[in-house]
Amino acid sequence: MQDIVRECWTFFLDRRRALVQGTGLWFVLLLLVAVVVRGLAGPVGLPDPEAPGDAAMILPPGMGSLIVLKLVEALVLAAASVALHRSVLLSEPLPPLLPIDGRSVRYALRMLGVLLASMLPVMVIVLLAIVLGGGGLASIQLAILPSMFAMLLVICRLHPVLPAAALDLKCSFSQAWEQTRSQGFRLLLGAIILLAPVMIASTLLLLVLGNGFAGVPILRNLPQALALLTDLLEACLLAIYFSLTWRRLSQGQQRPALNTSV
Repeated sequence: MQDIVRECWTFFLDRRRALVQGTGLWFVLLLLVAVVVRGLAGPVGLPDPEAPGDAAMILPPGMGSLIVLKLVEALVLAAASVALHRSVLLSEPLPPLLPIDGRSVRYALRMLGVLLASMLPVMVIVLLAIVLGGGGLASIQLAILPSMFAMLLVICRLHPVLPAAALDLKCSFSQAWEQTRSQGFRLLLGAIILLAPVMIASTLLLLVLGNGFAGVPILRNLPQALALLTDLLEACLLAIYFSLTWRRLSQGQQRPALNTSV
């Protein structure tokens, strides 16, 4: 895992200029849309648990705009991930501007499926924490860390569907689960080691930016920009990591030849 993590960072740093060029315009557009949405819709409201049944079905203020923004962001992250999968596995050069095409949409749907599957253990852990802890906010807070580990573990177990989708290959969730049998915790450890520097640095910077620049209008959107940048960095690193681990897991198994005609 240490060798793979080191190879991930080497690959990422070697292609950082191409990544900046390919994602720069999308990042700026996403940030502009996020700023406009925030200005028009205001802060996202929280649902009222005591609201009547009909009122509880209505989205809180700003939630609809946030969902649309996240869907657009998912397409951009999918386009970056597809380009990196193909660069690692097929040695394709990164495009000057990441295309959002049918392959990116299919990849985004696959990514959504993996995320939905990873939420199942989260719901179980939260429910157990509420039952065993007597309910309340403290019980949910205790469940946050194990929920994050469980979610990432399921993503690691199902990750073969992602590079396969980028290469237009067929891979079901059951096949991915079988392919990563006995490798889940090793893959999880590698992902944690890989993402830890980004997560720690972004958390510290968000604390500084959130407290230090809240009263400066021109710098008020820096936390939002940092959050978008963190999502992009993590998606790129995971795409490289999953490409390398998928290639190693696939060694010795019968699969279609990796070429541009796949």
